[in-house]
Amino acid sequence: MFCQREGHICVSEVPIFSELSNDKIMEINSLVQKRVYKNGEIVFHEGDKGEFLYIIEAGLIKLFKIGKNGNEYILRLLKDGQFFGELVLFKDDELNSSAQAIGDTHICLIPIAELEKLIKTSADLSNSLLSAISSRLKQAELQLESFVLEDAIEKTLRLLLELAKENGTKNKDGIMIDLPLSRAGLASLIGISNETLSRKLTELQDAGTLDIIGQKQILLKSNFDYVD
Repeated sequence: MFCQREGHICVSEVPIFSELSNDKIMEINSLVQKRVYKNGEIVFHEGDKGEFLYIIEAGLIKLFKIGKNGNEYILRLLKDGQFFGELVLFKDDELNSSAQAIGDTHICLIPIAELEKLIKTSADLSNSLLSAISSRLKQAELQLESFVLEDAIEKTLRLLLELAKENGTKNKDGIMIDLPLSRAGLASLIGISNETLSRKLTELQDAGTLDIIGQKQILLKSNFDYVD
């Protein structure tokens, strides 16, 4: 099944494919399967055999691991146009995390075995994938550095800045953020406890930096000037 949204081929919206020729994009798109995952539905579990490259056409995906203590540790949130499951392209291995839909999520799946055949015949595609993997590794290094070097308030501010860039809506008072996860989920994402995140958000609200609106929204005030 061709995977399209409003007349656009979904693979052309992904950076690793966007610079390829139209013929190559159509060749990749001919391999695509499309699935809709309901809110909370598991796309795959850690330890499953990797069979697809997953492209998010619309929605949000949470990548996470379950620790030995049974706690969930969120690794990354991915949105429209982003992809996951790519590491199995480079080794015949099990998936090293689980993936879950946050809200109803439309995903395009490309069979790994077929994609590998295309990679062998396309230097452009191979280079794009290697570049994307390198970028992911750099992001992981920065995240680890943040965990080690930044204090709780810096981690909280960085989280808010990233959420504002990704899905914030500007209004006359600042930037409204619809939180994609619970407080506990957001805390896990930046490596602090739920209690610490709640305390830091309250401190920022008391300082006039933001307004906490219920459990699912935060308004960053117009005086918010945290710089990365």
